[in-house]
Amino acid sequence: MIKNRAYEAPEKLVFETTPPYLDQTSHGRFRGQRNLPYRDAEPYKASIYYWWWAFLKRNKQYQRTCLKRGKAKFCQVYHDFGNIFEFEFKAWWETRKFLFSEQSALIEKRNMDAARDGLLYRIDPSRSFNQIQQEIKAIHMQAHAIMPANSQRRRSSAKYPIYANASAYNLYRVLKVWDLRCKHPDASAYDLGIMAGLKPNILPPSRFGHTRTRSAIAIERHNKRAHISIANQSNRYLRTAEQYIDNVGRGEFPKALRR
Repeated sequence: MIKNRAYEAPEKLVFETTPPYLDQTSHGRFRGQRNLPYRDAEPYKASIYYWWWAFLKRNKQYQRTCLKRGKAKFCQVYHDFGNIFEFEFKAWWETRKFLFSEQSALIEKRNMDAARDGLLYRIDPSRSFNQIQQEIKAIHMQAHAIMPANSQRRRSSAKYPIYANASAYNLYRVLKVWDLRCKHPDASAYDLGIMAGLKPNILPPSRFGHTRTRSAIAIERHNKRAHISIANQSNRYLRTAEQYIDNVGRGEFPKALRR
């Protein structure tokens, strides 16, 4: 009898996207070079699962839930994630990675309605692997050809699936601007962007000190637009960070419906 082994401790796990530590996954497509969020960043910070943990640490209500040992608003998430403030990321990940891993496809199903629940495929181990692989590929493509139009995204079987795609670089930028706002509450949006490393396209003033010439006025207008662009980008990051932090407390990340 084959049982569901999603929450056991298999030697290798399968994740929807790149895990923090590649030796823990069986998925070969994650074994290439990873895009780091910033120069000299630790490799595990290229994973969205690290940023899930990092954004959750900024959620004030979840922090209160941890202080009250789960007797507060986010008690269900606390039951799964625990007190994230007691551990460094690697130690926390080692005990919680099963929450993000895909459940095993080797699940016994009785009286399964193939049209509703999926397809049953019987493997003959005496046949070649290439032949079996080609047949499964053909069945998969045929199934996609008759799927409803609104079923575009594969559904994850993880208990906590990734809500949407987001690069580690963008998550890093969003969180950096948020942390700067918490540290410098009176700073302007433009100044926050500059401190976060955003580069405005500022043109130098006229070398002759002109302020009323056509060229000088065009430079002034350009630089004003550049300031506004940086401020707008910082404000978008702040709005996104607020939603990420709020929704991650409910077990959804990265979720931002308003930019």
